[in-house]
Amino acid sequence: MTTTLPLVRAAAIAPLMVWLRDSGYPLDQMLLDAGLPAGLIEDRDRPIPLMAGIRLLMEVVAREGQDVPCRMVAHAGIEELGLLGQIVMSSRTPREAFTKVERAYLHHGSHELFTLTPGSGSGAVRHAFRVPVDCERLSFVQQYVAALIRTVVLRTGHEGQLIERVELTPHPRNGVEGMSAEFGCEVVPSANRTVTMVFSDAVLDRPYVNGRQVADVVIPAGSAVIRGDGTLAGSITTILPGLMEAGAEPGLANVAELAFMSRRTLQRRLAAEGTSLSDLIDKMRAEQAIARLTASGNAIRTVAAEVGYGSNASFSRAIRRWTKTSPSRLRRSAHDGRTTAGDEAE
Repeated sequence: MTTTLPLVRAAAIAPLMVWLRDSGYPLDQMLLDAGLPAGLIEDRDRPIPLMAGIRLLMEVVAREGQDVPCRMVAHAGIEELGLLGQIVMSSRTPREAFTKVERAYLHHGSHELFTLTPGSGSGAVRHAFRVPVDCERLSFVQQYVAALIRTVVLRTGHEGQLIERVELTPHPRNGVEGMSAEFGCEVVPSANRTVTMVFSDAVLDRPYVNGRQVADVVIPAGSAVIRGDGTLAGSITTILPGLMEAGAEPGLANVAELAFMSRRTLQRRLAAEGTSLSDLIDKMRAEQAIARLTASGNAIRTVAAEVGYGSNASFSRAIRRWTKTSPSRLRRSAHDGRTTAGDEAE
């Protein structure tokens, strides 16, 4: 069971977003429907809930058919994957690319494992989620992941067999039917809910046709920041702005689903950390309100409505909890550069 809300960089679904955009789908509306902010395709380093990305993929599968994960990856390619894509493009061989990606994966996702394990004359690339995704959704997500892994070796231009064996979580009804034709090799059911792709050493060590296309990539300092401070509250706070941009106030049921928890478990774990979902939302609203109050000239009642407060009184109380001053004096102090505290009620 997870202890924090599983997050991933928006770059993880960039090939999906590119395919939707280029196929004429209303991308921003579909992002909003999945609980993601509009304009996400331009903000690929932003952390998003893993489950929201899976929701979007499953909506496209329902519309386009079971082979769409492979089709969208073939359309967009590995270069769309933000930092991971840059790492692949800066590598000399697939082995170097996979090795670098393994080191960088802490930057990419909070509840995923990616490894390259050497064997006798071959190497196995493995990817696993450390969350309880059901087998139907997992089968399509793994097809998407396997297609992305395949693009790393496709860049060699090798005309022979690229992959020796693939292991995927089988679909509950269809198993791994059709996957052998898709990947050009034996595809068998995974026994441990892990994607495994086996490549010969000859394929892993084959130089890329175009060599390095970009300079070597330096993984940013603090690259594991997507894991947050290790608390459930911290991981929820990371994605609250995006959830609030996507629509109405995030409900307990929705956030619990994103955290792969029951509502009761979510409440209990937040209480153990000394907070609640409503407290986190209130704090986020107050922080947004402070930013808007001090950066714009809109009427205070307008700012209150923009950040979700139903009355000026409740808005003023929220501001006072965080700043010890009223909205009007907070705005004045920001404009004249003075810090004012302890003023009378507004």
